[in-house]
Amino acid sequence: MPDRQDGRLTEAELGAGQALAERPAGLRSHEDLLAENGGLVPWCGPATLALASGLPYRAASTMLRGIAPDWYPGDGPVVTAYWRDILGALEQMGVAHAPVELPERRPSLLGLVREGLAPGWYLLRVTDHFLLLNNQGFGLAAVHDNRLTAAVLTAKTHGRRRVTHAARLAGGPRLRF
Repeated sequence: MPDRQDGRLTEAELGAGQALAERPAGLRSHEDLLAENGGLVPWCGPATLALASGLPYRAASTMLRGIAPDWYPGDGPVVTAYWRDILGALEQMGVAHAPVELPERRPSLLGLVREGLAPGWYLLRVTDHFLLLNNQGFGLAAVHDNRLTAAVLTAKTHGRRRVTHAARLAGGPRLRF
């Protein structure tokens, strides 16, 4: 798929899991996080914190341990992260974010995007998963997490999962801490 000079897509149709061309230069990929984690697939909580903050993957895990030492193991991988701790880490690093009000009946991720979520970057907690979402507008969004980089949001890329928590990243993700 050829790109225009300004980096925008020239074709309207993208297949499931296919990358959007508008990944900001410098934003790490899931493959970068895989390499940072010694070739092991990183866990979604620390991976999302690393992508949003610009921290290395292991530093994101260490930061979560520092935020809530009683909730995380002293060493080894941080397998389960908590929304409050990820937001606390972002606050501690000065990454601007604001909560997004969600309806009482939690929408699917696809439904939220298609029903008027404003364009921009979001940190999301969906059913059993954390991710970053770059909402382009007009129902088109890209998913960034521990297994996907700038993948078009579809039913196969977490679109059917229910959104339980959402925060808008005012300045987008930090590229490097």
